Amino acid sequence: MDLNITDIINGCRQGHRRSQQLLFECFAGKLLTVSRQYTPKNLDPMDNLQDSFIKIFDHIQDFDPQRGSFEGWARKIVINTALKKLSKKSIEEVALVYEELPALLENKIDHTEDLEQLMNIIEQLPDGYKQVFCLYEIEGYSHKEIAEQLQIKEATSRSQLNKSKQLLRSWLSKIDHPIMLNLQSE
Repeated sequence: MDLNITDIINGCRQGHRRSQQLLFECFAGKLLTVSRQYTPKNLDPMDNLQDSFIKIFDHIQDFDPQRGSFEGWARKIVINTALKKLSKKSIEEVALVYEELPALLENKIDHTEDLEQLMNIIEQLPDGYKQVFCLYEIEGYSHKEIAEQLQIKEATSRSQLNKSKQLLRSWLSKIDHPIMLNLQSE
């Protein structure tokens, strides 16, 4: 049985379990990567992914292919689900313990420019730094959009982005890693 994504989505809209399973199988890997980027450290990205898929299946009737791709729509659900679990307080906290290079990084770098390795480094940022960095640098949100999404001030968003870039620059310089990032402060 060779179905395309439109057929799978239509099957999900009709409540077919097999279509839901196929949709999960098609997108779980990509969406788990997104979940890892945004899920707070004290929570499991897989739990966030499962919560997101429940929302995806509950709201699949709302998906409009005229407004964008299914993957983009699903990404937003995963991001929003994770961000709702992140408290405003944790975004505004200054995490002094993160000034030191996490020991985890020393074992994950093998001196090749690899996106997965870079994501492992970004995952080590404090939650507030990580969410702002990913929303701005990866998803392309403006500081105004980030502030609205996270219910913080635009200045806090800018500050968190600058601090995350400083921390990443510091970590990368300590391990003399060749990953080239545009980590200039704003």
